[in-house]
Amino acid sequence: MSSRNFKEFFLENILDFLWRQWSALGVAGGARTEDIWVIDPEALLIFSLEMARYEPRLFDEILDWLLVNGKWIDIQRLRGITKTKDEKSQRLTSTVACFLSYEANTYQRKWRALGSLNRAHSSTQGEILFKTKEGKPYPRPTKGSTIFYDYGFLRENLVLRKMSQPVPIVASTNIRFLLRALFGIGSRSECILYLLTHEAGRPAEVANAIGISVRGTQNALIELGESGLVLTRIHGKRKIEYWLSQNRWRQFLAGASFEELKMPVWLDWISLYSALMNVWNVLNEIEKTESDYMRSSKLRETMEIIDIEFSKSGLDLPSVPNRDVRPERYEEEFHNFVAKVLGARSGTNR
Repeated sequence: MSSRNFKEFFLENILDFLWRQWSALGVAGGARTEDIWVIDPEALLIFSLEMARYEPRLFDEILDWLLVNGKWIDIQRLRGITKTKDEKSQRLTSTVACFLSYEANTYQRKWRALGSLNRAHSSTQGEILFKTKEGKPYPRPTKGSTIFYDYGFLRENLVLRKMSQPVPIVASTNIRFLLRALFGIGSRSECILYLLTHEAGRPAEVANAIGISVRGTQNALIELGESGLVLTRIHGKRKIEYWLSQNRWRQFLAGASFEELKMPVWLDWISLYSALMNVWNVLNEIEKTESDYMRSSKLRETMEIIDIEFSKSGLDLPSVPNRDVRPERYEEEFHNFVAKVLGARSGTNR
């Protein structure tokens, strides 16, 4: 498969995947999901805002969903994840936050601080927000959105359909929202979710997985431990790890439907989306590179980064291309690896 054809294949698969995830959260659309993992709305939002630039309808449906369900978003966690992204991604997230600070009637203040960050400098040239799937910019809007313009993006004024539904928090994939309804948005609900989907965890590893500071995570775990429902034990060289009785917690969360409850699988979406974004960036970078050797070299360099990110994700992944693969074969091996990732299912380990 040529570089261009593979790039189109990758983009179509990613957009289809994003439609499934957002449909599971209440976005109006025909996509249906049989996925078995816990959805991460903050990591999903950041990744989607960049990739949905190639699918304007999805982009606006996400904004529509946020008007209805933005109260469930953990702004501090969103801001922490965004800080690890590039400047353009930070501006795009702040643009959406600013939009919500004006449009979301019941929780405008929640988004205001994030929306005040990352405005475009006066020297920044306006960039067309939406692109065709071939990567060409949409026509310049005749009547553009002033909010997006302030952050360096050009798009037409928004006309949202207002068809999104509230998040179905009883769905197993949306258990994060159920926990936020019970324990509030923040480190406590994130810690409980991690312990429900893992045998145990030490503060540092829990913090790394949930995208919250070690201090904030440790404080939350200590407070949860005081309830007697989150327990501690010594593991290894006197290191304290936290755990809970998953059966009891599942029975509590499921109520009368306990026998039907099947806990979804934890995935490290922060790492996974970062890896997928790196794949997309390198596909764009090598698209016009004629030299097989130069494309191979760049793909090998990227593979060293994404291998670490993919390995942290929790997906049951194929082996990465061997270092001994010849340059003329490496691009094909890279394509095969990514294609298998796009069809991969989550592992059973928790």
